[in-house]
Amino acid sequence: MFVSAEWRKEWGILLLAALLALPLFTPRLYGADEVKYITHLRSVYFDGDLDYGNDYQLFIDADPVAFDWLHNLTEHPTSTGRYLNDAPIGTAVLWSPFYVVADLAVIVARSLGSEVPRDGMSQPYVWAVALGSLAWGLLGLILVYRSCRLCFGRWPSRLAVLGVWFASALVFYLYITPPMAHANSVFAVALFTWLWLRGREGGRTHQQWALLGASAGLMVLVRELNWLMMIPLLFDEGLRLLTAVRQRELLRWSERLPGYILYGAALALVVAPQFFVYQALHGTFSPSPFVTEKFSYPQFVLPVLFSGFHGLYSWTPITLLGTLGLGFLGRRQPAVATGVAIAFVVQVLVVGSYATWWGGASFGARRFLNCTPLFALGLAALFARVPEGRRRLASLAVAALIFWNFGLALQYGTGMIPRDKEVAMSTIVANQLTEVPRRTVGVAWRFLTDRWSLVESAPGSKP
Repeated sequence: MFVSAEWRKEWGILLLAALLALPLFTPRLYGADEVKYITHLRSVYFDGDLDYGNDYQLFIDADPVAFDWLHNLTEHPTSTGRYLNDAPIGTAVLWSPFYVVADLAVIVARSLGSEVPRDGMSQPYVWAVALGSLAWGLLGLILVYRSCRLCFGRWPSRLAVLGVWFASALVFYLYITPPMAHANSVFAVALFTWLWLRGREGGRTHQQWALLGASAGLMVLVRELNWLMMIPLLFDEGLRLLTAVRQRELLRWSERLPGYILYGAALALVVAPQFFVYQALHGTFSPSPFVTEKFSYPQFVLPVLFSGFHGLYSWTPITLLGTLGLGFLGRRQPAVATGVAIAFVVQVLVVGSYATWWGGASFGARRFLNCTPLFALGLAALFARVPEGRRRLASLAVAALIFWNFGLALQYGTGMIPRDKEVAMSTIVANQLTEVPRRTVGVAWRFLTDRWSLVESAPGSKP
């Protein structure tokens, strides 16, 4: 055999799940965020600048109906004379290897007589960035599993990963709308979390501190909200300092200072390009006012968690189990659990302060997908408490949550519920019990044979 029996036991089910899910993969580019992410990449790669006017115009010319909203950007330059792009650059960075390969393939194809346009936004390039998100997202899930395995056994870790994979909004942004930043964000946070957990006990070398800092920088480059994912590390190191003070071991603690310096330097080095992009686009070294002006105070915390309008717990109950599981994680790793819990609570407060807390026409609470590694740790801790005789029941419970999630996707995709308007949870539950079972087979067939009729956002938005 090509792989050992032990490898198959460890990875076989996760590999099978990845293969079985591939038919869900839908490479497309249609919405505001996706266009902004690929525009960063296209403008630098093809034009060598950050002037996005011609890039936006290419999309408008390709489909005036689907991309009519881009006129709001091309007709209103910023204070620097450029055009707004409030998307962070990290997703473009992660896509770049796939994008370059696609461009080389287009060059070869054109030399052989193909008429595929070398414009940076035609189908080969869309496929490239979509495959890039899928690849990074799947690698992120591998790292999530590795993080869980640092603390828990194979079965609870595997079930936790399958839960966050298919019973949360991640499955949608990994397969149905991959050119968003969320799959890349899961990878970046998972990488940081794994590096942090792996080095907690034995001590880190200077090289490992620098690598941890670089991974933190990558998190922030992909999504600004990922700054909050550094809270568990900061809490952990703060506890170490307090312990050193109480035990009068500050001299020993000071041995960590070079590592802190290397961490901060690597973080700053990786994040620095984003601040220069901010300055070039709108004249300040801070995020676009288009983003910052929407924040107030955390007045929407309860809707963020429980609303039928993309509420985190109401749409994806698996995340509630993951949150509750942090209590069990605290019995084994109290510092880890407390730091993770603080990071989650702060993120709830931040998202609850945002005027568009529901995330636009998103599928579920997409802004919390960066918490996927945190939820997985809580789930693994929870499942580790399940007696062996009841593991099948726990697996069935996760399967039920996966079916709930796919039922929501069916409602969302067919227009049974509005994508960008409030809907009562009673309506969602009623549809899950009555309409979804009746329509599942027909919608599944339609997805396989004419999926664009389900996923297009506006007339003419098919690729």
